Amino acid sequence: MSLETDRRKRDFAKTPEPSGSAAPTPGHRFVVQRHRASRLHYDFRLEIDGVLMSWAVPKGPSLNPADKRMAVHVEDHPIDYYDFEGTIPQGQYGGGDVIVWDWGHFESEETDDPGAAVRAGELKFRLEGEKLRGRFTLVKTSGRRGGAEDEDNWLLIHKRDDQTDESWDVDAHPRSVKSGRTNDEVKAGAAAVWDSGAPAETAEIDLSAAVNARMPDFIPPMKATLADSPFSDPDWLFELKWDGYRVEAVVRDGRVRLWTRNQQDAARYFPDLAEAPTWISAHEAIVDGEVVALAESGEPSFSLLQERTGVRAGNRGQVVTEPRSPVERGDISIVYQVFDLLHLDGRSLLAVPLEERKRLLQTVLRPHGLVQYASHVVEEGEAFHRAAADRGLEGIVAKHRGSPYEQGRRTKSWLKVKIRREQEVVVAGYVPGKGTHRDLGSLVVGVHDDGRFVFAGEIGSGIAAKTRKELVATLDALRRDDAPFDDEAPRIKDVRWAEPRIVVRAEFAEWTTDKLMRQAAYKGIELGKHPTSVVREEPTATNAARRSAEAAVDRRPKQKKAEPPVKAGADSSQTRPKSQKARPKSAQARPTSAPPRAKSAASPTLPQAPTREELEALQQLGKEGRWEVGTESVALTNLDKVLFPPRPGSDEKPITKRELVRYFAVVSPAALPHLAERALNLHRFPNGASGQGFWQKDIPASAPVWLRRWTETGVDAREANTHVVADRVATMVWLANSAAFEIHPWTSKIDAPERPTYALIDIDPGDRSSFAEVLVLARLYRTALGHLGVTGFPKLTGKRGVQVWIPIERRYSFGETSAWVEGLSRAVGSLVPELVSWEWSVSQRGGRIRLDYTQNSYIKTLVAPYAVRPAAGAPVSAPVTWDELDSPDLRPGLWTIRDMEARLDAVGDLFAGALELEQELPAL
Repeated sequence: MSLETDRRKRDFAKTPEPSGSAAPTPGHRFVVQRHRASRLHYDFRLEIDGVLMSWAVPKGPSLNPADKRMAVHVEDHPIDYYDFEGTIPQGQYGGGDVIVWDWGHFESEETDDPGAAVRAGELKFRLEGEKLRGRFTLVKTSGRRGGAEDEDNWLLIHKRDDQTDESWDVDAHPRSVKSGRTNDEVKAGAAAVWDSGAPAETAEIDLSAAVNARMPDFIPPMKATLADSPFSDPDWLFELKWDGYRVEAVVRDGRVRLWTRNQQDAARYFPDLAEAPTWISAHEAIVDGEVVALAESGEPSFSLLQERTGVRAGNRGQVVTEPRSPVERGDISIVYQVFDLLHLDGRSLLAVPLEERKRLLQTVLRPHGLVQYASHVVEEGEAFHRAAADRGLEGIVAKHRGSPYEQGRRTKSWLKVKIRREQEVVVAGYVPGKGTHRDLGSLVVGVHDDGRFVFAGEIGSGIAAKTRKELVATLDALRRDDAPFDDEAPRIKDVRWAEPRIVVRAEFAEWTTDKLMRQAAYKGIELGKHPTSVVREEPTATNAARRSAEAAVDRRPKQKKAEPPVKAGADSSQTRPKSQKARPKSAQARPTSAPPRAKSAASPTLPQAPTREELEALQQLGKEGRWEVGTESVALTNLDKVLFPPRPGSDEKPITKRELVRYFAVVSPAALPHLAERALNLHRFPNGASGQGFWQKDIPASAPVWLRRWTETGVDAREANTHVVADRVATMVWLANSAAFEIHPWTSKIDAPERPTYALIDIDPGDRSSFAEVLVLARLYRTALGHLGVTGFPKLTGKRGVQVWIPIERRYSFGETSAWVEGLSRAVGSLVPELVSWEWSVSQRGGRIRLDYTQNSYIKTLVAPYAVRPAAGAPVSAPVTWDELDSPDLRPGLWTIRDMEARLDAVGDLFAGALELEQELPAL
């Protein structure tokens, strides 16, 4: 039935439904809307021929093949109706409440023209939704005449497959996949998501700089620079500086993950906010904001926030959280003040100007008691600052209206102007008091200044009696004999020194000429802040900062217009690599190892290389110190220690830890994507490549808190290791400082550790094998893969071997990939049996090469691309092209940490293509 038929039945001046028009190109989406009109039914819609072909299913779809659901073919609906959720006014056609019960994509079977199949009376298709998955058939049974139009009766039938559920009950799934709401909750008051009466300026949001991208698990927050005075400017907007905890909300599939600014789980502090995210109309989104506790006056209170969350100093020298029960929380209310939108339904918004991100955020937020849009004013910064001061608030934040979201960076496009001066400080000890405060008179605190931990004064006021006892217990557990400061210790009578691990927030009047805080008062313990990242904050000149920000915005390149947003689950070439299931028509003997060099702009979350200033700072450090790199401060030790001797016969100088640290930092943009979302097994050599190494899987207790961690699941808790997950340049620097330079990532990712993403070929030479013989086998694999139509990515191991990594679909088990690689390897090995041994024991191989298919195992790993091997000269496990295997100049350990940077500049990351490829393993 036509779209015009649908239009004639509705008055679009009275209903918030979209009128829409036919889309110019066909799509492959489906949606099911649970619709309570005169009676409950489910509107089943397929995007075909530029419209939503629609069927009303009274009893709802089913995953039980025995349930043959009647489906009445009704009028086509516009594509805009795809995500409509809201209330249709009574008296209008279909009056009632509507939720998006399911959505996703469909793939027609046995036809490339689903529209023609519908017109012929039968359509077979597969659904990939959140509730409905598997094979279905729509088949026409009859047409009943009697009115102006026919009523077409069809059956919607689920075909028996691996998605069959004979116990399926449609009533057990009442919530929207879009908002998490029920029909009752929609009816109770929320406006429709699609609102034809929206202001014109809302409809004209400029998202031309948005980029289609998969949603990351976390985006490091952008940070503001401290400025010395307020200002007014029409190009800037101004927000309140909230006195709370920074929290990032990652919404996906009707659930939400809450992160602190250092990616610690914030749900334990704010369990109320961890419930279904009904406060946002989005399938997936990343929102930035701050959680505050409100005093009776309605103003934010940091002390009340600490009381409500239960954050306190523990008696074992650590910060602990004892979540308060509803009774203990009493009347302390919290609000999540959200002020930025970083990702929405398949598109990264990081490059979109701030003002447009904010306007879009306002359109997707839903009314909610715990979540509010953090309002702002435009231009009038000075008046806004005065008003904040009159209310006794902390300060304001100025943000350039055209600024992008610079993840993880402190930028001058955001300027914080404080009314009450505050400073994060690290507790270095305490002084017992007298009288009622005899347990604790004052805290002795410090900050980092030019890479050194220095004394910053004492805090004596603002500490409640209960907090005093908790702090004393904590600091006594951290007792040390001497002061932890890098400079000369202050002379303080009766001081009790402690390890500098606890970060607190202090309010103070000013910095003295001796760089000490005057009239400092205690505010509370700071969450998600590592002690080494606490630096003295000195305000920058406002006018200079503004000029810098405005120049940066002016230099931004013009963006190409993005494609329309893709719903999560969409199989879009921009958002998700398509599986290479079919063998190419003309199989190549030489599979391509990688596409042209990937540009950093292709991924909004690609790690940034260290700046020239950061690298210069590393060179200027002494034998040890703290290096500010990226978003973190990393403690470095023994920087001049020799880790690698020179290669025999060369006139090279030995390689020190400083050079290794620099290499790992510089190579991070190429290396980190291959480590992302994977647990790491670390081979450490604290005494250098010539010393004894050891394997470390469990992260050490001394590791910085900002390191991302993942603990194994599905094993006995006593055997579960907590692994490092590399997600930033600072992690690579920490690994280098730990002499963990031989990095072995898991073959699987942490979200599905039992599903490998690669099939691995390992050509492992024996002690009598030559590198030329290794290359013979590598070329035979090249030919075999070419005939199979499979793309592999070869690399030198950095010793004498060659490995080939084959990216695969994440549907195979380790047993299946091992069997496939074994079959391929035995076929290759049969061509040169004199070179190959299949013996497990090295002593029984006769010095021959082993084609080690057993590396395709849950418990085994191979060395990562760009990792360093424990050998003279610091050779690198270097990706190569297939053609380079024919070069007479190729030799083991050809590239080292001293020339890998130049090679990357010349050829790019030859393994980059593996990140965008998923392949089926064809039958051998």
